[in-house]
Amino acid sequence: MPASETLWWRRNWFNASLLLLFALCTYLMLKSSSDANQILFDSSVGINVSLLIYLLVVWVPERRKRTRVRRNLQLQYDSFKEACIALFFSAMGSGHSLDEVTSLKDRDKFREFFKTDSSTPGQTRWDVVANGLDDQHVKLLAIEFEILRDELHFTLNAIDVDNPKAFAFLKQLSQELHRTKQVSPGYDDEKTLLRFMWSVFTGWSFAEGYQEKDVIAEMIEAI
Repeated sequence: MPASETLWWRRNWFNASLLLLFALCTYLMLKSSSDANQILFDSSVGINVSLLIYLLVVWVPERRKRTRVRRNLQLQYDSFKEACIALFFSAMGSGHSLDEVTSLKDRDKFREFFKTDSSTPGQTRWDVVANGLDDQHVKLLAIEFEILRDELHFTLNAIDVDNPKAFAFLKQLSQELHRTKQVSPGYDDEKTLLRFMWSVFTGWSFAEGYQEKDVIAEMIEAI
């Protein structure tokens, strides 16, 4: 047997065994019965009942659970953005309104606002954020990262994410959030932290530049 077929059998032996068992039972049932119409009727009834039970007991509850868990993660991601934006204003030493925070959750508006020159000559508002980050701000940001990471862990454990791209992306995001726990006040660490935050809030990546859509939100919707 070729190596590829051997590998396939190892990965799918259970499903293949069930299929063979089904075929064998069907053959024996047809051979041992004299009334083919009754067999077809009984089989149809059995399949319909099984499908109905599966729909009521498995599919509907799983769909509701998936929707509930997805919605919870979406709300947590939204809360994460609001809390971080409020901390950015705090680092600038600037007051803010709820409407301003809500507006800046939009990627284009966030980029436009923080790339605008500040009242300090030669500095953008994002530069002011970088200069205003202190130990307390870093600790508070780390708390927000941990909350979101815990929610990601809960989501990945609570439901079966059958979208490979979304699963891989959310796992990678969880790892990135975990790394931020090691960040401490200091030039290099703060630079890494700010680069990560700029990527999250503006969609910037070295590979693709600025992306139009919120990839994190898209991946959450895809689970």
